[in-house]
Amino acid sequence: MSLSRRALMGGLGSGTSLSSAFVCARGREALVAEHLAEADEPLVVPPVAADEIRISSNENPLGPGPKALEALRGAFELGNRYPTNTSPSMADLRAILAESTGAQPANVVLGAGSGEILKNGVHAFTSPSRYLLTATPTYGQPARVARYLGAEVREVPIDSDGRLDLDAMAEAAQGAGLVFVCNPNNPTSTVHSGDAIAAFVAEVHRRSPDTAIHIDEAYHEYVTDPAYRSAVELALDTPNLFVSRTFSKAYGMAGMRIGYGVGHQDTIAKLRRYALTFNTNSLGQIAAHAAVQDPGFVSSERARNSEVKKMTVEFFERAGYGVMNSQTNFIFVDIRRPAAGFRDACREHGVRVGRDFPPLEKTHCRISIGTMAEMERATEVFGQVLEV
Repeated sequence: MSLSRRALMGGLGSGTSLSSAFVCARGREALVAEHLAEADEPLVVPPVAADEIRISSNENPLGPGPKALEALRGAFELGNRYPTNTSPSMADLRAILAESTGAQPANVVLGAGSGEILKNGVHAFTSPSRYLLTATPTYGQPARVARYLGAEVREVPIDSDGRLDLDAMAEAAQGAGLVFVCNPNNPTSTVHSGDAIAAFVAEVHRRSPDTAIHIDEAYHEYVTDPAYRSAVELALDTPNLFVSRTFSKAYGMAGMRIGYGVGHQDTIAKLRRYALTFNTNSLGQIAAHAAVQDPGFVSSERARNSEVKKMTVEFFERAGYGVMNSQTNFIFVDIRRPAAGFRDACREHGVRVGRDFPPLEKTHCRISIGTMAEMERATEVFGQVLEV
């Protein structure tokens, strides 16, 4: 079926169900992760049923906010322009992100999602003689990139509460090129306080002054723990420390690939050397520029997520299954059985949940938080599969 420009623009009208689903490219990340073979084989993605519930990629199920969608509707005419030549441009997006984080444009680098920032951090600060230090389990892209580049990867297990073991990581950091800290952590959903992160940074730099530290805050907007504090302010004043953020989660723009890094000017300059010249797309950056100016949308999304997550957590706890303390838009559940079998059984009922996360894949499953209607149906499926 062909799709005309008029039909596309009409489908992006405010209030339609198509707008968010189309813009988000919902579920693509999970499909790739679930079906991409290790060998160099063509990727064959199976069709997705129209009524399937996809709660496996930590996406915002509602998509972009109204201001972002309004900006998008007016942006298609600029699709012929490089992102440096649109209005707002890449420079404008950097400027508004700097303003929103208390920084200067020189303290900000844009990325194709925060994934590019993660990749470029490994490029900039690791080498065959300077290893990457990370946790396990945590977000795996930095480790994959480091191994590809021939850098050693050292992993520190999380603690018994599912949080990064910051003391053990600080002890292991001497001589590292880069330390990767995911806060809140994916997949365990847990968070460290602002004071704990600040103390960790100070200790790592005391032991190993030349080691860079990357703190990923992809789920920053979802945190409700009052002890949490972003590391952005600390990064602005601390060389060899940078923070990554993304529009893929709370802002509902996973399909648009807009992320950014913030830090000391000298540190950001090192990251910028590895950035693609045009690493954003015109439509995505225009939507992101508008989204930054819509704080009410993020507040509303945080409240919605908290309400639905509370209902989902209560379901598992009533059934006798432990759930880690989630400060994100997903939960990590001790289902006391292999995630693969649980995942397959849920898929048979039209519900997709997270992939394996070694070394906890024999006991735990990551479940993203969808809409209330989606999670009400999903918990019914979980009850059938778990026989509770």
